Amino acid sequence: MTSMAAPADGIDFSELPWNLNLPEQHKYVHLTTTTTWSQEHLDTIEDHVHSYSERNLPATPAMTSLNYGTTLWEGLKCYRTNDNESVVFRADKNYERMKNGAQELCLPMPSKELFLRAIQVAIQSNSHLIPPPGEGMKLYVRPMLLGSGQQLGLYPSPEFSFLMYVSPTGNYFKNATSGLNLHLETKRARAARGGMGSTKCAGNYAAALKPLMDCKKHGFHDNIFLELDTYEVGQLGKAVIQEMSAANVFLVLKTGEIVTPSTDRGTILPGVTRASVLTIVETFADELTAILKEGWKEADVQGVSDSVQVKASSRAVLVSECENAVECFCTGTAAELVPIKRLATAPGEEEAEFNFVDNGPITKAILTMLREAMAGTRHVEDGW
Repeated sequence: MTSMAAPADGIDFSELPWNLNLPEQHKYVHLTTTTTWSQEHLDTIEDHVHSYSERNLPATPAMTSLNYGTTLWEGLKCYRTNDNESVVFRADKNYERMKNGAQELCLPMPSKELFLRAIQVAIQSNSHLIPPPGEGMKLYVRPMLLGSGQQLGLYPSPEFSFLMYVSPTGNYFKNATSGLNLHLETKRARAARGGMGSTKCAGNYAAALKPLMDCKKHGFHDNIFLELDTYEVGQLGKAVIQEMSAANVFLVLKTGEIVTPSTDRGTILPGVTRASVLTIVETFADELTAILKEGWKEADVQGVSDSVQVKASSRAVLVSECENAVECFCTGTAAELVPIKRLATAPGEEEAEFNFVDNGPITKAILTMLREAMAGTRHVEDGW
């Protein structure tokens, strides 16, 4: 937590979209090295804060990250508390994920101390852009690690850049007036076992972009991807679910199991919000069970046992299990937690359609608990 400037005048933070907003007011951190990160980088970091609009990032046509995709990034949320302090949610988890990705892309990872200090400096330099306390409003913070040296051959970069930039934003699916309508993608893969699906690198999002644009033409908000090697035509129910373009997925089954696809297969990103939701469900299972029983009774959900008990689960999830799901939602730093009301294939594809209770009681309760944890008003675990 750090004290900070008041929110800038003349900005309606509640109306900001999920985008790069007000870049003319931003400052960003940019450090470089040709080997590893040192104490000097830590000691002089405040000398490497630049105006976003006045200083462009140095780049060349032969820049390694442009040619060979050696770009990692993270996403964190910074909130303003009622005491006018800034709170960042679980930055240590972002550090761990970026560290794992740096090993995969042959990039030298900054120390944890330097990583956290860079976040602090970026927030302090942009504290006037942290929205006032309010639902969904935040300062989004994006750390980046990339090969910034130039070369023609396929080798680790001769220079590396560590960046930290920000943007005040609303929620990723802000324009969705109700639960999401998602497409079940059966033709194109986001990731495969043995690949880079669990690494938060730029290429993961490039692979999802064309399928995302295509599904929107059919009226969907986004895709849910499958492990295509588990899908056979006519056997869609046996296929293994992965995740969305930029969010993890949860099903709330009639048994009380709140399940999300496992990261053990190495095909999905180990989301920080995903992990946080699993812990929240485990910690407050009894409270959520009471909410489930009362809420599903009011919604007249059939086939639910009187002895139903909420539990968290991370395992392989099959498409067929959607038939027994009452609620469905997605999680992510950008998405936060958003209800899903429908999952279906498009015309001309193998037919499938699943409908869920839109913004059901468990979805709403977990979102409330998550926001309380992020704001520091609900204790889940030390260090959050």
